Amino acid sequence: MEPYEISNLIEEAISALERKDYARVIAVTDQLIAIQPEDPSVRLMRAEALLQSDSREEAYDEARLAAELAPDSVRAQTLLGLAGWRYNRFGTAQQAMQRAIVLSGRSPRLLIDYAWFMASERGPRPAEEAAKEAIDASPESSTAWAALGLAQFRLHRLRDAEKSLQRALRLDPNDRYAQAAMAEMLHDRRHDRQALALTRLLEDAPGNEALIRSIRAEAKQRQLAGKLVERAAWPGAPRAGFGSIWSWIVLWAVLTAGLVLLFQPRSIAAISMCAAAPTVAVWLWRKVAP
Repeated sequence: MEPYEISNLIEEAISALERKDYARVIAVTDQLIAIQPEDPSVRLMRAEALLQSDSREEAYDEARLAAELAPDSVRAQTLLGLAGWRYNRFGTAQQAMQRAIVLSGRSPRLLIDYAWFMASERGPRPAEEAAKEAIDASPESSTAWAALGLAQFRLHRLRDAEKSLQRALRLDPNDRYAQAAMAEMLHDRRHDRQALALTRLLEDAPGNEALIRSIRAEAKQRQLAGKLVERAAWPGAPRAGFGSIWSWIVLWAVLTAGLVLLFQPRSIAAISMCAAAPTVAVWLWRKVAP
């Protein structure tokens, strides 16, 4: 293929990527890779198109190859971080994001993305540190505050988490990350109505599917349990009926017979005591029994 033809294909791939025509990007970059397989810019375009098309494994492989071909590229490391995150390769994702941050001179945007990644997928203490650094770099970032709130929530510092998430939502009420973190906290505190309302806002945001399913499933179970208890149909709230009365009578008779065999009373008073003690015991037992 002539150099001008290669140049035209590259321009076409760039144009298709800008139009978000990812199928076309993949088709064109397939041709280009066959000609120049070690061009990192082509690999990057293909990786981005695959990632946007939800081809996670292929996107991860392409991004990793691009990062190997261009180890000092901020874009390559950033894309490897995102692809690794989406493909559940969290160790690789974390290393790539950290390298991208260093190569970029600690870009506030990359610090914010890294903070949310750490809060979502890694330990809460390092996530809290990452979120604080992101806030220092960009104090008005709702996502950075959301990452801090999520980390605090997972550290069981609920008051701090609530304050951070409220601040995030004041900065941007439509921030999907802040909404997702708040929904998770509300759900954990059994405020299901508010949590379910937030899940409806999150339906069109990618990456929240598992959270939405979990909240809705558990909220439904809680609602069902509440209705069953109200109707006295839950196993923990049985109704006393004729059969249960006879169960208590049998228990009283067994206890009385046991005392008689144990003490062998000879007077009417002693026999009465052997009958009275189980009567009191059974009466008290019925009072405290669930």
